[in-house]
Amino acid sequence: MDKIRNKIQKTDQKIIRLVGKRMKLAKKIGILKKEAGIQIWDKAREKELREMYRTEATKDGLSGDFTDKLFDVIFDESRRIQESSHI
Repeated sequence: MDKIRNKIQKTDQKIIRLVGKRMKLAKKIGILKKEAGIQIWDKAREKELREMYRTEATKDGLSGDFTDKLFDVIFDESRRIQESSHI
């Protein structure tokens, strides 16, 4: 059991690093959007991504509801970071 828990912990740490990397990219996108005068929230793009991620997640055995909740949090934080990005 300890070996499996250790693997879970290492996987969780990788998830945190990847989400951190994603948020750094979101900040760069926020700066580019502000420079171009583009709105931060692109609802059509978000809808497209959600559908794609939901499809991919179900292939890996994750529920669509879980995927929606996960990306609710990720997209909310991405928008917050983009809105607070400075040019």
